[in-house]
Amino acid sequence: MTLRPTIHFTPKYGWINDPNGLILYKGRYHIFYQHNPKGLIWDSMHWGHAVSYDLMQWEELPIALYPDEMGDIYSGSCIYDAQNKSGFGSKEAPPLLAFYTSHHPVTKREQQCLAYSLDGITFVKYEGNPIIKGRDHTPARDPHVFANKIKGGCSMCITGEDAVYFYHSTDFLTWDKTGEYRLPEYAFKGMIECPCMVFADVENENAQKAVLMLSMDIPESEYHKFPDDCRPHSRIMQYLVGEFDGDVFKEDDRVNRPLLVDHGNDFYAGTVFSNCEDNILMAWLGNSKESLMIPTEEEGFRGILSFPRRLSLIKQNGEYRMKHAFCAEDPGRYKDVRYTQENNRVLIDHCVSEIISDDGMTVHTDMIATTG
Repeated sequence: MTLRPTIHFTPKYGWINDPNGLILYKGRYHIFYQHNPKGLIWDSMHWGHAVSYDLMQWEELPIALYPDEMGDIYSGSCIYDAQNKSGFGSKEAPPLLAFYTSHHPVTKREQQCLAYSLDGITFVKYEGNPIIKGRDHTPARDPHVFANKIKGGCSMCITGEDAVYFYHSTDFLTWDKTGEYRLPEYAFKGMIECPCMVFADVENENAQKAVLMLSMDIPESEYHKFPDDCRPHSRIMQYLVGEFDGDVFKEDDRVNRPLLVDHGNDFYAGTVFSNCEDNILMAWLGNSKESLMIPTEEEGFRGILSFPRRLSLIKQNGEYRMKHAFCAEDPGRYKDVRYTQENNRVLIDHCVSEIISDDGMTVHTDMIATTG
């Protein structure tokens, strides 16, 4: 009997947390992730790396990014520079760009940096780093880069913990600040991490809406905002639906309550694949108090990535709500995985339970102590 999941990604050895830089590149799904390859606790963050053809079976590759004199390698994103605007590749061989935060362990300075790759495996750090400078003891991290369909070029959002800052660039090297976004009163308040900006299709409408997903570390004073079917806990992912005007996000003013990405006790730091037609989400599992008591370290790992799920939007009673569906051909072909063929809503993989409601509107993800 084992706790290690069959089709949820775990490293062969070590600690992992946030998924980083998810991208579909040269026919394979690439995931990077916060990783301590030398131990089973959070320490000295690297970018680990794995690839898959089917989002179920993963091949772990060598470390993509190592800490350096600027600090540890914190979370970020990847984008395919198809037109070689950065100049790191060529028209025939465009580069893959990795944006990440350098966090200095002593000064706590957080700066946005860039690395590039021509094969998707070996990365070279930009000698002009940082591309966005930081200050000592000043939070500024987790860059999510996305195409700006209004102004052209790309935008970036990063967190300052109490706000999300937006930047714009046409060459991926020079960035200008375009705005700040602060949460409305009805939303969960607390420390913001890992902002993720996506544009989702609305089912049964010829329309797209901007969706801003935020991972939050919230105080107990915010617990009264949880819906009845969700046990209050400190680390959550919420989302807001609205518009992106090319400079900054603005939420829909018809909503007056917080919306959770996942109603379970263990789903954090989620992000989506870039260079992909669908919005495919993965998140970190293993940060709740309950999951930390599950002895996965006996098998050499601590931390799991959620099973990929496809996101869309549905309009209900004038509000836009997120809809989830597992991305899978047939997880049930693996004998150790429990998967309901009838409605494709229940996925039990050793110590992980992910259950999507019949309408796709609510998901409960938890780590469980049972084995199988």
